Formats: sequence, structure tokens, C-alpha cells
Amino acid sequence: MARMFGDLELENVKKVLSTGQLGWKEGGMVTQFEGAFAKKVGAKFGIARNSAMTALAQAVSVSGAGTGFEVMCDPLVHFGGVATLSFNAVPRFVDVKYDTLLMDPKSVRENITDLTKALIVTNLWGLCAELDEIRKICDEHKIFMIEDCAHVMGSYWKGKHSGTYGDLGVFSFQQGKHLPTGDGGMMVADREDLHYKLYHEWAFSGESPAFMTLNFRMNEVTAAIGLAQLQRVDGYLAEYSRNLNMLNEAIEGCKWLRRRAVPKDAKQSGYIWVSVWEGDKHGLDYDEFKGLCRDLGVPVGFGFTQTPAYNYDIFKVSTAYGQPNCPVRCPYYKSDYRYYKGMCPVAEDVLPRLVTSGLIEVPPDRMKERVDLLHKAIETMEKAGG
Repeated sequence: MARMFGDLELENVKKVLSTGQLGWKEGGMVTQFEGAFAKKVGAKFGIARNSAMTALAQAVSVSGAGTGFEVMCDPLVHFGGVATLSFNAVPRFVDVKYDTLLMDPKSVRENITDLTKALIVTNLWGLCAELDEIRKICDEHKIFMIEDCAHVMGSYWKGKHSGTYGDLGVFSFQQGKHLPTGDGGMMVADREDLHYKLYHEWAFSGESPAFMTLNFRMNEVTAAIGLAQLQRVDGYLAEYSRNLNMLNEAIEGCKWLRRRAVPKDAKQSGYIWVSVWEGDKHGLDYDEFKGLCRDLGVPVGFGFTQTPAYNYDIFKVSTAYGQPNCPVRCPYYKSDYRYYKGMCPVAEDVLPRLVTSGLIEVPPDRMKERVDLLHKAIETMEKAGG
């Protein structure tokens, strides 16, 4: 099912316009969207935000993390780390598993310190991390658990939807995500105290807030579109998951493009297809394969970000605040923790090896063409390799 913006969306937007109130109002489209989305994923509460990135930052703001404290993040993407910087906390990067590309619970345990306040686990590219084990670790050490679910609408771990293991789960509705509203996001929670705090601590009711957070509310027009898109998202997910299966089948039998592992406890949804280059173990040249794909027009990417997040200056040199001090060198941060090459060896090894392809909005005929081109590239590479 190709994406559609039609009568459902128009009817909802007209209802908003007829009220004359485009901003949030009790019982309006935002409230309805929050309730419907929470029900969809199996959470008690939904809190609609203007983007997932701001929602991640707000999740940090209510976690207890801040100046002098640490938030554990995985390093393949930078979003959790940037959200952590937003409230002057220190991102502490933990490694991922080579087979799933997701946060490794063993590395989580190894990185817990007296300064750990929160953890942001990224459920990446349609697949959930080992959320029950990470939840267990967080409970043992009184760590606030945040799930980044920007890529995992329709993904489950042990029968529970992504976002429902953490104290807060954060979903994205940016145009390239499963459920598009242009921009927007949703926090989900089961804790009534968090729901109350996120709604009332910064409500501009005339009272000063008790702690620093920000107002990131969604407006009524965006929610009107989201409420309609929620009725369509299962069709989208079916299409993207079909595309995922087609590309997985395309590399079946190829010994040097390793399919991403999907544990038996996981249900993956299509978002970005990922495989891992292991041609060096079979006497093949990576640059030659890249050039071959480019010449054949195979629409795949290589290496994703190439290097873990902690190698970028905003983290490594602490440039986030325009001066090379905070948060890692903040005088209130009582630790000598620094970022260095080799701190997450699995992430550093696997990132340049990633071979990826987008699954969103690729119709069946184009996906078939993509599969055929990838087959041709594999066959050509193997013939050249002897």
C-alpha cells in the first residue's frame, strides 16, 4: 500500500479549522491521536510532541540526568547522545552486538557507574534490542530507561510492542518514517506520574516550572493528519516488510554479505535493509564491490555513518555549547571518562561494513529491479573472485 494523504486527512483537518483553534486543546485531535496511538502500541498514555528529537531531549529532562551525570547510549547513531547533551549530561557510549547491530546488555553492565542516571536504547532499522534484559538491568540499578523507537513502528520484542519496556518510548512521525505527518513524534508511557509531569510541569499556566524542561507540544493540524495516518499504517508496514524480505532473499546463499540476525523473540518491521560485508574473509575487495554497485546502478549505501558517534567533535571535543568544556569537561562532572578510538570495538568494526537500502516508498516493480541488480552484482563479484 503506497502512502496516501486523502479524504481521511482532509476531513480531520477541516474539523480542526472549523473550531478556529489550531493549537492544542483538551479533547481535540491531539488528545484523540494520543489515545489512539497509545492503544495501538499497548501503552497507557501517549504524549504527542513536535518531533522525536525534541521528545528524546524532554525524556532526558525528566529522567534525573543533567549536569554531572551520565546517560548510556549506543554509538551507531548520534540521536541519543545529542538528546543527552541537551541537558548537559554526559553520553556514555556502550557497544552493540555484531549480529543484530543493537545495544549489547553485557556492555551496558560494564559501563554502569555511580553517575549513571538514564539509558537510551535505540531500536534500530526495524528491530528491537533485548528490551527485557535491558529493563532488568535498569531496574537493578535504578536507571531511567528511554527507548528510541523512531525506526520501529510495528516491531515487537517477546510479544510487546517497541516503546513499552522503557519508562518512556519515543516514536517519530517525520516524513521518512513509518507513520508520516511531515514532522512530529509521540512519547508513550505506563507511569501516571510521568504523564502528569510531561503535561503539567511546563504548561505556561502562570506558574514557574519546578525544573528545567521545554514545551514541545504537537499542534491540532499535525495530529489530525496523524490520526488518519494511523488507520493506514498497517498497510504501509506490510509493504515495507515485503520489501525487506525480498532483499533478504536476494542475498540468500551469498557467503560474504551476511544477513542481519533477527532473534526468535523479535518481530521485525521493514524500514532500512541492512547486511554486513564480510568479503575480506573470502578474498574479495570491498572497494571493487562498491564500484561495481555504482556502475550497475544498485541503489545501496555503504558504511552508514562510517564511524561511531563519539568520534564526532560535538562529543569528542565537547563543542556542543560553543566552548570545549561542557559537558565532558564540566567541573561538576567528577569523572575522567573520555572518548577514544577502540572504546566500542564492535561498532567500530561493523559500521564501515554495512550495506544498506531504504525500504520506504519503493513500489514492487522498483524493488524487483533492485533485487535483480543486486543479484547481478553478487554474481559478477563471485565470478571475478574465481
